[in-house]
Amino acid sequence: MKYIEQSIVRLACIACVGLFLVSCGDFLEITPRDMVTEDNFWDEKTDVDQMVTGCYTAMQGYDFISRCVVWGDLRGTDIDGASNIENYDDLYQALVNNLMPSNQFTSWSSFYYVINKCNTIIRMAPEVHEKDPAYRQSDLQATIAEMTALRSLCYWYLIRAFDAVPFYRDAVQQEDEVKTLPVTSFETVLNEIISDLEAVKPNALDHYAAISGDDGDLGRYNSNCNRITRSAINAMLCDMYLWRGDYDKVISCADEILAVKKSDYERNYGKSMMMGTFAPEPIAASSGNFTTYLYKNTQTNGNIVFNAIFGTGNSFESIFELSFNNTGIGSPYVTSLALATLYGTGNKNSKYGPTSADGFLVPTTVIMQEARGDNGNWSIFRGSSDTRFYCSMHATDKNYTEASIRKYVAYIFQVSAQSTKYINYEESGNFLLPEAMNRNWIFYRLTDIMLMKAEAYLMKSGADASDANKALWAKAFDLIEVVANRSVTATSQQLKNTDAAVANREKLQTLLRNERRAELLFEGKRWFDMIRYSKQAGGDLKDLNGIPAKCGSRGSSNPFPSWAHLFWPYNKQEIKKNPNMKQKSIYNKDTEDISINN
Repeated sequence: MKYIEQSIVRLACIACVGLFLVSCGDFLEITPRDMVTEDNFWDEKTDVDQMVTGCYTAMQGYDFISRCVVWGDLRGTDIDGASNIENYDDLYQALVNNLMPSNQFTSWSSFYYVINKCNTIIRMAPEVHEKDPAYRQSDLQATIAEMTALRSLCYWYLIRAFDAVPFYRDAVQQEDEVKTLPVTSFETVLNEIISDLEAVKPNALDHYAAISGDDGDLGRYNSNCNRITRSAINAMLCDMYLWRGDYDKVISCADEILAVKKSDYERNYGKSMMMGTFAPEPIAASSGNFTTYLYKNTQTNGNIVFNAIFGTGNSFESIFELSFNNTGIGSPYVTSLALATLYGTGNKNSKYGPTSADGFLVPTTVIMQEARGDNGNWSIFRGSSDTRFYCSMHATDKNYTEASIRKYVAYIFQVSAQSTKYINYEESGNFLLPEAMNRNWIFYRLTDIMLMKAEAYLMKSGADASDANKALWAKAFDLIEVVANRSVTATSQQLKNTDAAVANREKLQTLLRNERRAELLFEGKRWFDMIRYSKQAGGDLKDLNGIPAKCGSRGSSNPFPSWAHLFWPYNKQEIKKNPNMKQKSIYNKDTEDISINN
């Protein structure tokens, strides 16, 4: 990770130039101007290292991160448009599910740019191994594993956003190598990237070398979460296997991650305090059958979880995140312009992001109204002491009618408590905001994995209350309980392990989905989760019933008349340039900018 930190500023400029060279319609038109020629570059290990760094740098760009939010969250039930949303028309049209092939968010060039860089490294790294003795066979294998994983992650986003997409593993180096490819089905791409990840997983590194001068084996922050590790590959596989319905493998991959975290905890805690003032602790399910290591909020200190994971960043719980803040402690070296634009800077004096402190996206009314008046009408969150509500957003009035997103914006959350009600939440000063937008973007973290494992247990089980099914329900409940209770500070509002709590599969599924929604709010997960739930229900779209209410008069009263409407159209320029790729039938109209509602 150290060489990434040293090279990131220089290579950010290179990557940005490269991204501008790749137009939204030219995802395969990677010309020699974009790639350094093979004759004068691929000679030694540092050349490979620089190209690997460039892949991560490209992922930090506005186009890439904005699509992680827009594709993964925008069309779901938790994000709405701010009062200024109509000033960003493409974002507004996507928000109300009025999708058009001309919408800028149909462009996938930033993802295929990373894919092609990964393919190029996989192609050229073996030649460097032949030339440079310092680039050992194990180094080569680790590089191929790392690039295969980044490539697979890009494809994973693409198929969940578009369904079928062009799929290739060959590097495009010269103009005469440019190909036009038909699309490959969701199922085929999913199976291929799972196969790729399983093949390279044994060669991926568990940990990278500690940075000189840091305390402990893993350093004073989790430097390993900023690059692909074996745990990151296992996290992707958990996600992919869950979609494929291979639940035993979800559990197996999750267990590998949990074992690594247990080992990391034992090696790095219990001696000197690390990662600033934040330290995880053993947290056990009330059944006594499950223990893991997480940060934990208290009644008097309800900010520990937020400040460690989203504030300081690079936390113990992180598995893979893009680092905009090199140590999670010091000054930034890359600005997260996408999150500044979408979520806002929260800081009117900021030099970055939109012209005002406000972003274009805010929480939906249903999220805010759950806490209004503290009348006990809680369903998504556990209650008034569930700190995930307060840490994710900032209410602009005492009736909780409006709010700004603060996750991925603030670097410190401060809250004072009285009994179980955070009475000063509405007052200013709860969040400290950086002048520059330098919060990391998290792809996978530990509680995400735990909830996927819980979902796998429930999906493995049947609906009848047999002993075998109840045993699976109990295992799922243990995981959900630990995730919820580490953030809920009032004992009276915490989950309790009772016979009734684990006696009904349907209620447990509802509990799981609410906990996942609360835990991962605004993290680019909700819309993808909703598609998966519909897929698990055999294509039943009933779980999407809340979307028309968000769209209101601005969009269709029935934005999802079929499964195909869950996915984006192909960009109109891609269709024009690629004779082997046809527009989806629901968008295939004579009018250039036809919407799905016409």
